Amino acid sequence: MTDANSSAAAQDLGSLDLAAMAEENDAAVAAIKKYELLFILNTEKISGLDGSENPLAWNSVRFGKQEIDKVPDDREGVYAFVISDPRAFLPPHGYIMYIGLSGKNAFRSLHDRYSDYFKPSELQRRPRIKRMILQWHPLLRFHFAPVARDLPRAELKALEKRLITAFLPPCCKGDIEADTREKMAAF
Repeated sequence: MTDANSSAAAQDLGSLDLAAMAEENDAAVAAIKKYELLFILNTEKISGLDGSENPLAWNSVRFGKQEIDKVPDDREGVYAFVISDPRAFLPPHGYIMYIGLSGKNAFRSLHDRYSDYFKPSELQRRPRIKRMILQWHPLLRFHFAPVARDLPRAELKALEKRLITAFLPPCCKGDIEADTREKMAAF
């Protein structure tokens, strides 16, 4: 656009202060954008989780150090961070942000794994988890499901992978079944 055209266009807008409007707009976009996440809900994968192999009994606590004694220190299992607000005037809802396993290669209690999320060093090396806690901690819940004491480690890892593949939580970056990972590479 030439200077003459630009000047004519500005006159067409009258007394609008475009610079101020742009600044206000950019601030509004930034304020909302920081909460934006992509959720992928694959009904086939979610429906395929029947729990018959490893039935899970889920419990949850509000995310906070004061809740640590409510998480078992003698059991391992799977866990999930979920954004939800259980107040009665809201419909039941939840956004699964992360799914994990209390011990990948050796026994580790759910209690010990939960306590890791209160260590600055743990959060510094995991930017997605750090963002999750910083952005959503007032509504964050820690869901956990202890598993049978004799469940083989390979089955525990496979269970975690099935859950992650079904829900594809936005704060998880690995442990996705190969066929789904291949399909995701197309995007």
